[in-house]
Amino acid sequence: MYKASMSQNIVKKKAAYPTELTEMQRRFCEHLIMNEGRTTRTAAAIEAGYSEKSATQEAAGLIQNPKIQKYLQHRLNEVNRGLTLTRENYLKRQIKLSNRIEKEEKASKTAAHEALIGKAAGLFIETRINTSISDMDVEERMKRIKELKEIQKDRTKLISES
Repeated sequence: MYKASMSQNIVKKKAAYPTELTEMQRRFCEHLIMNEGRTTRTAAAIEAGYSEKSATQEAAGLIQNPKIQKYLQHRLNEVNRGLTLTRENYLKRQIKLSNRIEKEEKASKTAAHEALIGKAAGLFIETRINTSISDMDVEERMKRIKELKEIQKDRTKLISES
């Protein structure tokens, strides 16, 4: 049987971002990430637990730390990845909003969200055709109505096939 020698290196899976941060450093980073654009580094340092007197200097030092920069980069990527707009995310959000409005018994506002959900899911197609039927005689109007009905049949058929 083959036995591993003591000199062989064991490969350990590295964390996606540094785990050597202190609790205060991690709180500083998380405060910056979750309040991006709405807070200062100094405020984040104070919220993380650093003293108010030295918070500005601490924040300047922290932001220069390569471990913190790497942590911030990876965490921001994680957060932004979760905020990517996709059809599924949009549908989930609209359904949650619709349910919340329905629970608040505001049925008149629910209809707008239901329409958005239907359009996003591909269930509804909005078609607007602008013509002036007052300028047409009866025969032309009937011909145009038949054309519109054919267009509607074709669209319904396409939707049912998908």
